[in-house]
Amino acid sequence: MGIRASSHRDRHGRGLRRPLPSKLFHFGVARLGFFESVVQETCEYLQESYPEDFKSLSWRIEDVPGIVDGEPVRRWNANKASMTVTLYRIPIERFGRQRLPDPRMHIEHAVISAAAFLIDKDPWELIHPH
Repeated sequence: MGIRASSHRDRHGRGLRRPLPSKLFHFGVARLGFFESVVQETCEYLQESYPEDFKSLSWRIEDVPGIVDGEPVRRWNANKASMTVTLYRIPIERFGRQRLPDPRMHIEHAVISAAAFLIDKDPWELIHPH
């Protein structure tokens, strides 16, 4: 009794399965879209809430930062001269200090921390204004 070449694809009588990488599956699209939308919403919140401080705020998203020997992996970078924050998606998503119940919270925390650095304020001042 011979084994069919495609029998490894027909496990437990479920029928043939499609290969994972296909036209129906675009790797990373949903996650990247979510990340971008949270960054955009948080930056818009800051611009609306603090128009004098963040009217020229701009942001960029990169997957990972450049590696610097002996330093921890950065989650964001801020350039005060150009009022630009750069968010590093993979470290923000994967290297949080504590597990937060909503991934949105890690992203918002990084955006607010970077923005606060730009204007020399504590991040809590932007979340809870006095």
